[in-house]
Amino acid sequence: MTPDRGFPPRFLCDEMLHRLARWLRAAGYDTALARDGDPDGSVLADALAERRWLVTRDRGLLSHRDAARAVVLIDGDHLAEQAEALSRQVPIDWQLAPMTRCLVCNRPLRPATETERLATPAAVRGSGVTVLICDTCAKAFWPGGHERRIQRTLADFAARFGASFGARR
Repeated sequence: MTPDRGFPPRFLCDEMLHRLARWLRAAGYDTALARDGDPDGSVLADALAERRWLVTRDRGLLSHRDAARAVVLIDGDHLAEQAEALSRQVPIDWQLAPMTRCLVCNRPLRPATETERLATPAAVRGSGVTVLICDTCAKAFWPGGHERRIQRTLADFAARFGASFGARR
């Protein structure tokens, strides 16, 4: 089975790309993260079974028989370089659905109940902003300075790399 070629793509980032994985989640992409120490063959098998693109910097993965079906090899030590390299190979809309997935565990977020809103800081409760909850890790997310910085970075990625992808597959 190969990755779903539809949009939006789904990803599995290897352990070297945990920062990129969090930014893909911030943009709204379903992005799993390989477990530390998993053998390359196992990570590739997971990507294929889950119909995900395996994003990696590990050239050794290319030696596996099924690598051409799912591996996206990127270069770059810094986040912006990695985002650009990925955007050149897979169509990425860096503003697909910002802040709709948990940055920690990748689950879709849902609106908080009134009880959950009461557990947020007083300034958040009184502001009327939308609070989102992750059902898996119970983290709460709301608009604030951190989200504004994330939104600016995603907008920058969209402006710089949004139209640079080619017809890879």
